[in-house]
Amino acid sequence: MIRHSGLSLSLFIFLTALLATAQYTDRTAMDDLGGPKEFAARRAELAAKLKTGYVLLFAKTQEPPAAHYREDNDFYYYTGLSDPGAIMFMSVASGNVTIVEPQQSPREVQVYGANLLSMSKDEQKALGYSNVVPLSTLDSTLSFLFGNGVDNDLWVRLGFADKPDGARFETGRDYAAEYNNPYGQNLPGDRDALVKLRQRYPEANFRDITPVMDAMRNIKRPGEIEVLRRNGRISAQGDQQAIRMAHPGMFEYQIEAEAEFVFRNSGAQGLAYPAIVGAGLHANTWHYFFNRSKIEPGSIVVFDFAADLDHMTMDITRTFNIDGKFTPEQAKWYNVDLECQKAIIAMLKPGNTYEQAQAEGKKIFDREGVGDQWYGWPGHFVGLATHDVMMAKGPILAGQVVTVEPIIEFPDKHWHFRVEDTILITPTGPEVLSSSVPKEIGEVEKLVGTLPAVEPIK
Repeated sequence: MIRHSGLSLSLFIFLTALLATAQYTDRTAMDDLGGPKEFAARRAELAAKLKTGYVLLFAKTQEPPAAHYREDNDFYYYTGLSDPGAIMFMSVASGNVTIVEPQQSPREVQVYGANLLSMSKDEQKALGYSNVVPLSTLDSTLSFLFGNGVDNDLWVRLGFADKPDGARFETGRDYAAEYNNPYGQNLPGDRDALVKLRQRYPEANFRDITPVMDAMRNIKRPGEIEVLRRNGRISAQGDQQAIRMAHPGMFEYQIEAEAEFVFRNSGAQGLAYPAIVGAGLHANTWHYFFNRSKIEPGSIVVFDFAADLDHMTMDITRTFNIDGKFTPEQAKWYNVDLECQKAIIAMLKPGNTYEQAQAEGKKIFDREGVGDQWYGWPGHFVGLATHDVMMAKGPILAGQVVTVEPIIEFPDKHWHFRVEDTILITPTGPEVLSSSVPKEIGEVEKLVGTLPAVEPIK
């Protein structure tokens, strides 16, 4: 990190010109998803659904500690921008969009890179925005609009935000933990912004934009589908590499590291969720993230890991015996779990319902006497978040992306069997996006430990 600078003015101006791109806005990712015109089309569709008033969507205001910045999902979905502290303001009637940004000093531009406001007008227009203004102008605009009594609908996200590895309700659960902690935040996340808006503009008619956004996000657009297909291939390749490197005596984090290298080396910007490498005693902790234990011979390993590519996630789980061979009893239950998964996947086509798909899977659990382990629909939607918006219920629709992940486990034996894939619903049926990770029992056993272990640096 540069703390002091003796740059001449001319050199400073030269370097500032070179840095005149928004640091976190990824133009390649934007283009992969369809480019500025695609995000404009999303906003136009949103305006057509809302019909009246104004929209405010907020970017995140802070960068995560020691991690790459990833934008608020809803803000990103309609802007393609990643800019801490930014706000999207849209007139529903006209469709005109203004991006409101923090004002940067020249020193901030030099050290942290330019945000959209600090870029040239031509660069702003190249990203699809012709009206970019400082944050200091927002309250003047809102005061004028809501003081004239003409159109007082203000569409904001009253629902919780989601995140790469958590659904809206999971964010709400995290907020509840803050509320219940006597030293926690009074108003975590975007809750404080909503309170300030209500205090400053009591005459505004606050309306929740969350259901409209969720309905749009639930049906994936063409660019999103292509990114998801690519992410399926990348994530599958990383998981395969990790399983090939798996040997008794290695540590859980070494399996994680092998997959993450492939993800990053293939262009993924991040992780869909922290890796789950649960071996032995940890196999029955469904969301085990510590990954610091040594894997003993004979251990069942639950490996759940995938990448985040262009703000689109993936979700894959494979289960294997670290020795490369299931015992006969383990093989039986692995195959039951796989049969259940296949039965559900076969039902994932328009014209069926998720309840019908669930029933087909439960038949197999009931047949084998483990129906008491059925936890309801064994999956969730995937998209900008791994646990994406809406619940997998009702009619199955083309464009939805959903996981199938039935679980059979025997905690007394430290066995947990889970085969999980991410499925795109097409007009003609299911497309398994993660299909290149083997899951037939013989193929899984052949994959384990086929590459020599790499000794870690001491």
